Amino acid sequence: MDQLFDVSSDDEDIIDYVEHIERPRKARRYQERKNHINYWDDEEFYNRFRFTKPSVHLILEKIEDGIKSTTNWNHALLPMEMLLLTLRFFACGSMLIVVGDFAGVHKSTASKVILK
Repeated sequence: MDQLFDVSSDDEDIIDYVEHIERPRKARRYQERKNHINYWDDEEFYNRFRFTKPSVHLILEKIEDGIKSTTNWNHALLPMEMLLLTLRFFACGSMLIVVGDFAGVHKSTASKVILK
């Protein structure tokens, strides 16, 4: 009798697994990130990042190879986005969650970028 019960339980597990596989997954949503270089005028850009746009481009030229992502999977951050996120953190000295929200990323991503 115990063997019959075990088989029935195994069958139910298989049915549950198949039903789980057949459920459609939620589509991933990615927050669109703002292009801060184009979005802000020169004065507003300086107020937010404490650097001029030409200075940021110069810094990026020097460090781009060291910070760029090896993959573009999952909407990886571009080197410019990483640099601006870091500059924003240092310019305002706020919490990672605030800087992450400003850049359109999670606070854990912001932390990883700033540590680079």
